[in-house]
Amino acid sequence: MRQLVFICIATSISFFAKAQSDSVKLAELTFETLFYNFDTIDYEKPVSYIFKFKNTGKADLMLKNVIVSCKCTIPEWSKIPTKKNKKGFVKITYNAGTKGEFYKTIIVNTNGKTANQSLTIKGFVR
Repeated sequence: MRQLVFICIATSISFFAKAQSDSVKLAELTFETLFYNFDTIDYEKPVSYIFKFKNTGKADLMLKNVIVSCKCTIPEWSKIPTKKNKKGFVKITYNAGTKGEFYKTIIVNTNGKTANQSLTIKGFVR
């Protein structure tokens, strides 16, 4: 009998703990697109693209940092917390210093459920 009571109590506690972990409020970053192709662009003429996102989580979303792979890629982003169901942006400006194909990865670091999100731009410089 004691074992049955113990099993019932242990099961109840595990369900309660699971319910609490499920209710943790986290921000969630959801981009409209993760990739942009500039196609053909001119040498040393900056081009920009704005990646738009929505906070689909349950808490305020903060973009902590946006990391680029070279000085030819300049990021700008929403600096204030993005509320639940609201939108924000990451603007990428690329200034081609060399001719030919390019492929750049941008890492967006957040306080959200997914801490790091990758964005990609590509194109051809003439």
